Amino acid sequence: MSFGEYLKSCRLSSGQTQKDLAEKAGVTIPYISKLERGKEEPPSEETCIKLAAALNEDPYIMIVKAGKMPSDFQQVILNDQDAFNYLKRKSKARLAQGGN
Repeated sequence: MSFGEYLKSCRLSSGQTQKDLAEKAGVTIPYISKLERGKEEPPSEETCIKLAAALNEDPYIMIVKAGKMPSDFQQVILNDQDAFNYLKRKSKARLAQGGN
């Protein structure tokens, strides 16, 4: 599922129009429309957080669906060797199983 499809699904599930979402997230209606149609690159982390709040969704999921890594996740990975090693093991195991 693309980011746009995910965003539209969340918006429809919340019963909001593009106008509602745009107003709550502080963006324009055309921007929401372009995102949903895949005509705009996925938004920044900051905009993902605003969209998630407007949709009552998990901001971390929204950021990851946008193809980005939350900045606080990056800090944990860079500063916590145990967390880094865990993720590295999980990633290697998934690759070994033929996962994406």
